[in-house]
Amino acid sequence: MATPEFITATEACEFLGVSPDTFRRIVRDLNLPTVSDPTDARVKLYNRAAIFALKHQPLTIPTKHRVITLSNNKGGVSKTTSAISLAAEAAAEGLRVLLIDAAPQASATNSLLEEGEWAPDTEQGILISWLKGDTAFQELVKPIRYKDFQIDIIPSSTKNDQIDRANPLEAVPALREFFESWDDSPYDYIFIDTDPSFGTLVSMAQVGSHFVICPVQADVLSVDGTIQLTRQLQRARNLTKSQFPALLGFFLARFDSRKRVCKEALDTLRAAYPELVFDTVIPDNVRVMESPGQKAPINLTAPDSKGAVAYKSLWKEVRARVERITAGA
Repeated sequence: MATPEFITATEACEFLGVSPDTFRRIVRDLNLPTVSDPTDARVKLYNRAAIFALKHQPLTIPTKHRVITLSNNKGGVSKTTSAISLAAEAAAEGLRVLLIDAAPQASATNSLLEEGEWAPDTEQGILISWLKGDTAFQELVKPIRYKDFQIDIIPSSTKNDQIDRANPLEAVPALREFFESWDDSPYDYIFIDTDPSFGTLVSMAQVGSHFVICPVQADVLSVDGTIQLTRQLQRARNLTKSQFPALLGFFLARFDSRKRVCKEALDTLRAAYPELVFDTVIPDNVRVMESPGQKAPINLTAPDSKGAVAYKSLWKEVRARVERITAGA
């Protein structure tokens, strides 16, 4: 059966990952030609090849920093470990990196900072104090210096769950508005760790991001749940009226090549998202699990381990994909 030459606006939006408002703007700005649907003259159709060509045009990011959120509505899929590991790999390459712990359980904070190095029972150094106007954003940042590189972190606290009880109309766009106006940002990459929910705090992180990466546990049920994230990001793009946050890709974590379920999960994910699955899989590795207890990223605690090697490979894929998508920006 031949591939249809034309597609509807709905199909174009789904393929490009943009909201209807953004697609109408693209059509207007590029003066894309349309034809009428022979079955319904009120419906406009677009040339499939022309729409597909848009997918490969660079996205423009006006800021120096690239903001990447690690997000999945399912818990236990290695979001925190991945956020820390990718931030550490970027920092090890000499890039300026900020890690924002936006999860109320403060897993990233507890994985990198000793008790007493931050104030978990106060509003100092958490996002809610910034949202209330009590603290400047830059005052939230705590530098963590290792021998060969530095990661800046904004710690979290259980009090951050107050954001989910805040007015979403005020809270959700807050990070995006700040990042867009942060002209003197010193960072190349900003990574945001989130909790597994549909709450205001997660939406604030996604709307404030350029890209979202989704770690997926190597089982079929987790793969099936990815559709929730894609819908969530579409709603976020409706709010931003832009192509951001764009889904940068999925990767499998806690992967065991000896288990058939892991291989089935990988095949299912690749079939569902053929252009969005990273080649790297993160193995189920004990060294990765031990690194939080040593208050350091895996590339320092066990640099030769399979987990560290995998995260180094994943970071190279992430950076290459970001640079390819934003080429010419």
